Amino acid sequence: MSRDSFPSTLANEDATLAERVVTLAAVTQTLTKEEHANRLLVINAVATTDTKTITLPKATGSGDKYEIINNAVQTQSVVIAALGADVLAGIARMFGETATTADVFHTTATSDKYTFNITTTGGLRGDRAEFVDYAAGTWLCQIVGTGSGTVATGFTAT
Repeated sequence: MSRDSFPSTLANEDATLAERVVTLAAVTQTLTKEEHANRLLVINAVATTDTKTITLPKATGSGDKYEIINNAVQTQSVVIAALGADVLAGIARMFGETATTADVFHTTATSDKYTFNITTTGGLRGDRAEFVDYAAGTWLCQIVGTGSGTVATGFTAT
């Protein structure tokens, strides 16, 4: 039997892998369950003139995960925001690049966005943000970032 007579699983694995990694647009963007849930979301483009805002879909308790990796040296802030009245619950672990500091910051009851400001709250290449839709109206989040100077929280309420 020739090799060509066996079904190829490699092609299917490659297609599945390609579908699991999504490059986010260079502009403000709203994530959707269909296009972005349970995939690795990569920011390859630099937000050069305006703040880039990434808006999560409505939290419904679906268990969907949105993992965002910054793979660019940003020149403007990147904001990840909950939709409507949704809130974030979780932590940000920040490591100082220019100082030997590290800290953990917690959300408050009203936190609904995280801002990577390119200095004290992160925004450097390699920073990572994970959001899990674990309850209606609430996103479980974990941020890992590198800041310059004295690190600070990027969690805020609008």
